[in-house]
Amino acid sequence: MAANQMSVQVLLSLAQEAVVNHRGGDLQVIACAGSGKTESISRRVAGLIAEGAEPSSIVAFTFTERAATELKDRITRRVAEVKGDAFRDRLGPIFVGTIHAYCFRLLQDYVPRFGNFDVLDENRHAGFLSREFRRIGLNKLATRHWAPIRDFARTVDVIANESIPPNALAGTTLGECYAAYRQSLTRHHFLTFSQIITAALEALDDPDIREQVRRPLHYLLVDEYQDINPSQERLIELLATPPVQLTVVGDDDQSIYQWRGSDIRNILTFRTRRLNSASVELDTNRRSRPAIVSAANRFAFDNSEPSAEGNEIPSFGRTQRGHSVVGFDRRNRGRDDRRDDSAAEGARLPVSRYRRAVPVGLSASTSRAVSAWSHDHLLLLASLNALERTQR
Repeated sequence: MAANQMSVQVLLSLAQEAVVNHRGGDLQVIACAGSGKTESISRRVAGLIAEGAEPSSIVAFTFTERAATELKDRITRRVAEVKGDAFRDRLGPIFVGTIHAYCFRLLQDYVPRFGNFDVLDENRHAGFLSREFRRIGLNKLATRHWAPIRDFARTVDVIANESIPPNALAGTTLGECYAAYRQSLTRHHFLTFSQIITAALEALDDPDIREQVRRPLHYLLVDEYQDINPSQERLIELLATPPVQLTVVGDDDQSIYQWRGSDIRNILTFRTRRLNSASVELDTNRRSRPAIVSAANRFAFDNSEPSAEGNEIPSFGRTQRGHSVVGFDRRNRGRDDRRDDSAAEGARLPVSRYRRAVPVGLSASTSRAVSAWSHDHLLLLASLNALERTQR
């Protein structure tokens, strides 16, 4: 065999072997950077198939398409090692991809009216909002043209990502605009990336569709679980009911997408919500040389003091167990943060250090729903509140 065709055998740690071999229930994997999680997941999938699991019974969610390509390639190689090269052709039914891709396929496979829908990217979405500006009612939000388009586009993403029901916005100008916006999207056969998940969740409310989707599914794997937002978590909960076995992989020290709606509580409370689940920690960096890990640890140690208010400092990129690289410190907040607080005060919205805010008037059940509001979201809500007060 030629040198470039030789298969390199990767030796697993005891923790990785535990991930690969766990059976019979849900599994939480806490994996730091460079700990070999992709190898562990791919061998776990290969092991399940070697034991007789049908490829169609396995769904693996990744955070990006690039990660999906890497994981799919690794799974294919590991399955070929245990089942032979001929089995590669039978891996077509396995799903490895993003949650958005899965939901779009679900809609096209099980909801006929979405068969000819197109997905708008950010630029086309802005053009759509510009064209439908008055039909949606965006002229009620501001006198200028592009400012409310920008703010509204971000706000509808928050509404979708947080799985906020439309009736929670009833009686507000924003609620009227949002209802008209969704009607316009449907009329023109369009979806946005955030609306894909909203539409899939609405489809799964139908018991017949939910049963068809779940019937072949036995194993659900979710990578980068710390970056899952509430609507994605709701999808996972709908899919991963017994007998489906759920495996989540993430790093509770590496949640960096709170500005986009990710909720770190998903991974922190996993074992309390799934009482019979097991947990494995992959806490050894197998990718970086010791000198790099040591330098990162020194940097993390020097910057790991609590903030002046006594709050925990958010972080990303754990280098080794017990040390984190600091990503943001309230003590270094700048002019934009002060503008956020003033906007929140004008809109009567409480804001924490993570810029989480809840519009006054929402019910207790939705009080946690509207989160991760940026400066633009707060200004939009402030303008809405001011407008509604003048119309009373």
